[in-house]
Amino acid sequence: MGFDYLRIRDKVAEPKIEQFGLPGYMLLPGQSIGEPWESHLDNDVEIPVLCLQTTFTKADNNGTVVEKDDVMFLVSTQGIANEPTLADRIVVDCVEYQIIRIDPLKPGPVVVLWKVHARK
Repeated sequence: MGFDYLRIRDKVAEPKIEQFGLPGYMLLPGQSIGEPWESHLDNDVEIPVLCLQTTFTKADNNGTVVEKDDVMFLVSTQGIANEPTLADRIVVDCVEYQIIRIDPLKPGPVVVLWKVHARK
């Protein structure tokens, strides 16, 4: 008998992030509209997310690019159709962060949550 990863995500991870997390949103680069030389920064798409700020583990700090004010978020998969990318940004508590690294927690065929390393 295998593990029911959907149930783990839906009954354990999602409720805990909802209970203790903060609302935020992912900023996904939008489609290029207009002339190539015009700014396309205003075309971002906002996707609402719930995220829980956590600390870096010793393994996260060992030989990586973690800097002093970096943060780690556990991001819910609820409402997100596509996996976050390094081109996306995340906004939590009115603070915008650049995504440095994304690690899906995927012990089986289902992504339970994303660990997002972010920087101001």
